[in-house]
Amino acid sequence: MKQNTYLLLIAILILGISCTSSEDCTEDRIAKMGVGFYTRALTDTLRKVYTTKAINLDTLSVRGLAANGTLIDSILYKSKTIQNIYLPLNKFETGSKFVLTFKTTKDTIEILHTNTDYYLSLECGCMKVHSIDTVLTTTNLIDSVKIINHKVNATNAEHVQIFIN
Repeated sequence: MKQNTYLLLIAILILGISCTSSEDCTEDRIAKMGVGFYTRALTDTLRKVYTTKAINLDTLSVRGLAANGTLIDSILYKSKTIQNIYLPLNKFETGSKFVLTFKTTKDTIEILHTNTDYYLSLECGCMKVHSIDTVLTTTNLIDSVKIINHKVNATNAEHVQIFIN
């Protein structure tokens, strides 16, 4: 009788181990574009050498802009002090637009990108990754934009630097 109980416990243990998944699909499956905010300061007027410095924005809110030009209702970011933001790119279009409001000044950025399916696993499926081609912007407060990393995947990397006047 004791031997049967031990065999039953071993069988239940083996069955329990064999039914567990080794992959829990814990990867973040949404690729977001990392944006950092910077300023340039002229450090050598004779040689025209500029120094780049990361800045904290005092007040920033970010909203998506639909393809037809209407603002999307949800606010992606609203913060008092912020240095980096992560924006989701449109999975179904080759362009994404955002309105950045710095206190009361508004600028629009448009990211032109290509979308590609990236296979994670049978359990997790696919995710969309993006490749940034071009970034266009208005210049109310934004001075310029620089693409640092064209490949946007699930890592929290900085892809675009926005330089503020």
